[in-house]
Amino acid sequence: MTMRTISCANPRRCHLAALTAPFEAFEKPGLVVRYQVSNVRIYKGALAAINASGFLIPIAHGTASLKFAGVANETVDNSAGAAGDKSIILSKAGSFVFKAVAGFTPTVADIGKEVYANTDWEVQIATAGLTNQYKVGTITAMETTSTGVAGVRVRIDNYCV
Repeated sequence: MTMRTISCANPRRCHLAALTAPFEAFEKPGLVVRYQVSNVRIYKGALAAINASGFLIPIAHGTASLKFAGVANETVDNSAGAAGDKSIILSKAGSFVFKAVAGFTPTVADIGKEVYANTDWEVQIATAGLTNQYKVGTITAMETTSTGVAGVRVRIDNYCV
């Protein structure tokens, strides 16, 4: 790929034409971080959170004092071990498809709305029925999950600790 240099006597008045062909914007994958896992199993694709003890668990609205940490890139089973015996890699940026909780039928009018975690793979826009309200991202599209059910694509950027 060749780069061309553009010179302009007055940079404030120098304008480039809009794209007329594809352009490589050099996207970088979202930030990934390794966390120690509590004595639980966390599945790939799960919404995960840091508990009050500082270990990672699957997020659930019924568990108090959680901090949303990201989406699991792998499955790690530490259910037979002590908290911290194993670790897991999470994505802390990007967008992911999650199941719409029962009773939430997403529409295009929901694009741009924030979602709350119900379980480690279910989200909703309303706070009704949630013991604890953990915001995990913003809806960017309506999509079908990998299991074939109605879902939403959620951008998690700036919602993770």
